[in-house]
Amino acid sequence: MASAVLLAAAFPAPAAETRAPEAAVAAAEFLAHEFTRLGDGYPSPASPGNNDAGLMADALLAMHRAGVEPAVQAKATAKLRANFFSATIVSAGVMGKDLIVALDQGVNPRQWGNDSAGKNIDLVARLGAAQNSAGVFEDTAASGTRTPSNVFGQALALIGLHKAGIGNSAGAATLVRQQCPGGGFRLNLPDSGATARCTSDAEVSADTTAMGVWALVEIGGHQPQVSSALGWLRAHQDPATGAFSADPKSPAQVNTNSSGLAAMALALGGDGKAASRATGWLAAMQVPGSVPVPAMAGAIAKSQADLDAINRDAKAFWLKSSGADNLGKQDGLRRASAQALLGLAAAVPDPAPPRPPGDPPRDGKTPGDGSPPGIPVRSAPGLAASTPGTRTAAAPQNPATVAKEPASAPPAPAPSAQPVPGTAAPQRIGQARALEPRPVSFWEGPKGMAAAVLAGLLFAAGTFWFLVRRKGSRS
Repeated sequence: MASAVLLAAAFPAPAAETRAPEAAVAAAEFLAHEFTRLGDGYPSPASPGNNDAGLMADALLAMHRAGVEPAVQAKATAKLRANFFSATIVSAGVMGKDLIVALDQGVNPRQWGNDSAGKNIDLVARLGAAQNSAGVFEDTAASGTRTPSNVFGQALALIGLHKAGIGNSAGAATLVRQQCPGGGFRLNLPDSGATARCTSDAEVSADTTAMGVWALVEIGGHQPQVSSALGWLRAHQDPATGAFSADPKSPAQVNTNSSGLAAMALALGGDGKAASRATGWLAAMQVPGSVPVPAMAGAIAKSQADLDAINRDAKAFWLKSSGADNLGKQDGLRRASAQALLGLAAAVPDPAPPRPPGDPPRDGKTPGDGSPPGIPVRSAPGLAASTPGTRTAAAPQNPATVAKEPASAPPAPAPSAQPVPGTAAPQRIGQARALEPRPVSFWEGPKGMAAAVLAGLLFAAGTFWFLVRRKGSRS
């Protein structure tokens, strides 16, 4: 469904060093450890033996905004660039998402890699070619047929191009026309999407509305539309938990995927109170650090039912098959965590419900990783502080994933918390090292200094006497 397509959040750079909420750090560390455990990629449910490029990009977008594990991100980005990229099948959403990842990771988006025909992938140029004269970004099937992308594709393309410094007023106007009478955004653009406005709320969801908000906040200048969309989100937020459902017709079926995207949109739009209610629930859905399966620590369960199942028997949940993909619930945890992390990294959550007895407070670690609690948030373009606990905006898969990947690498050993012998113990950033007292020598004391002066005078006098006597002996 549409919520499987992830967005990136254009979070503003803080004026001073800040730290991601601990729930965000723990979720990001889960995703990072999964990259390492699985050889820098995530397996595809649709194509066994291959990587899921879309999910990899989703996780990279979220991890970048939490500011953790840059080395892991770099390796996963390299893996993503080497993934199969069709020369004929075009997805505007995939290219838009890849463009954002490239800019986040400092990779030249005009040299992203090579496609299946061996040609250079210029993401900026290819996105431009995917847009028709009316401003609609289109997807192209293997047959060559072009059809309008959906709201996710339209928005991701706009966001990526905007972050690359390229304005697109026609594309923005097309996105605005997808806002429905109640303020939410529909998913699908009609074939006449260039001019047709939404007249019914039938297809509106929290996921698509969150996408619309984030894209319009990123490109700027659409405050009435943003305010209307935020109103729709608030009206569909679960009053008891603060969570969101993908389908407004089934409000009780709340999930962390939709809630993460909605929390991100609310934070970007400046509604810190509603965003924090959503992220408080997301934090409560986090797998505790005391879980019997350490690899699951920090993950965000998709629902309360999944979290209850983990609490009953974590090992059985971790190994359980989920439909025909044979990847089990592990894949679902990675997907839910990536989307939830976008919300967790955007707004500080309300205090979560009490932790189960015996579960130590989360500190951003998975067992034995030796990392300090909390990771500084990496600077990203554009955000300014808003209501306490939030940051708001100041300005701005491809089905053919068939390249074979090597077998998953074994899990990397956890780094030691002890300093390497022969090296100084690491210092925390911003913490000055205390000066240590040392013994004072005789020559640094007052008596030593006086003795040095006297010795100098005696030496000078002796030298003078020697020279005078030598001169007299010659005469």
